[in-house]
Amino acid sequence: MRKTWSMILALTMAVSLAGCSSGGNDTKETPSTATQETEGTVQTEASEESQEAEYVLNLGDVLAEDHPHSQSYYWFADRVKELTKGKVQVNVFVNSALGNQADLIEGLGLGTVQIAKSMTTGLSVYCPEIQVFDLPYMFTSTDQFFDVIDGEIGEYFANDVLGREDMVGIAYFYAGSRNIYSSKPIRSLADVKGMKLRVPESPIFMSLCESFGCSGTPMSVGELYTALQTGVVDGAENAPIFYFSQKHYEAAPYITMTEHIMTPDVVVMSKSYLESLPQEYQDAIRQAGKEMMQHERELWFSQEEDAVEKLKEEGVEVIEIDKTEFKNAAEKVWEDYTEIVGQDMIDQIQSLAR
Repeated sequence: MRKTWSMILALTMAVSLAGCSSGGNDTKETPSTATQETEGTVQTEASEESQEAEYVLNLGDVLAEDHPHSQSYYWFADRVKELTKGKVQVNVFVNSALGNQADLIEGLGLGTVQIAKSMTTGLSVYCPEIQVFDLPYMFTSTDQFFDVIDGEIGEYFANDVLGREDMVGIAYFYAGSRNIYSSKPIRSLADVKGMKLRVPESPIFMSLCESFGCSGTPMSVGELYTALQTGVVDGAENAPIFYFSQKHYEAAPYITMTEHIMTPDVVVMSKSYLESLPQEYQDAIRQAGKEMMQHERELWFSQEEDAVEKLKEEGVEVIEIDKTEFKNAAEKVWEDYTEIVGQDMIDQIQSLAR
């Protein structure tokens, strides 16, 4: 993969330089066309700002405009502009405007996207060991979670593990604890059996459903609302903020607080692309990424309780349960994935539990 990305980068830079010399324009637009066509909609990006910028970066995500992650991207774009004195411009595309999660990660290599966000499970296609973050009930608290991603383990995965595939993590996002929401109430493990739940396109999430006795149905975020409405799936699983912002409660008015997975999302760039930028711009992007992490957490925690209250106001039943039987069932997933993610890494993460 590294070789393929390097070849694509070299070709992209060659075309860009040729265009600059023939047009007399010093702006390095990567992969900047002034006009971006997405799903039949032409989005014009030409402006005085982009004309002044030396580098134009496209950032993509699948989440809704009002999600804390989406809001954080706009903050990040402003911060990068500030740190580079307008020489690096970040254009933000959310709500799946540039494709689904897999499209965005692939786009890093194709040069159509410069910054993308992925669940760790979405990166497991390239780095299977990163699934250690997806093991059910791995984290017992947010304190442990942040100790891991803010410390040496987080640095190791962001730079060393992703670096082997020509990627680099510039930020980790907190995404809450994932819970099951559905068209019928779930009060015990027995209630889940036989249900069809939408899950990310990931073997470990499929394995988790199997351990719960239900059927996992991989599906993109963009397809989920209609699938819930039409009964293609009986439910899904995610954090309350996601559940609320995507309005899935309209078709699935029950959420059961299983809190089965707490996993980070990773804001990723092509390593070779980032390193092709002048050092001062690399430093600015990395600094803005670090600062964005803290901004995102503040947004998340300020909105999380509010989201639960708003769900209740919309008539959603929020069901608290004893999670013991869910934890016991999920042990099978650990047995299946320990060899893949490594017992040593599991032990390191668990040693930070408080």
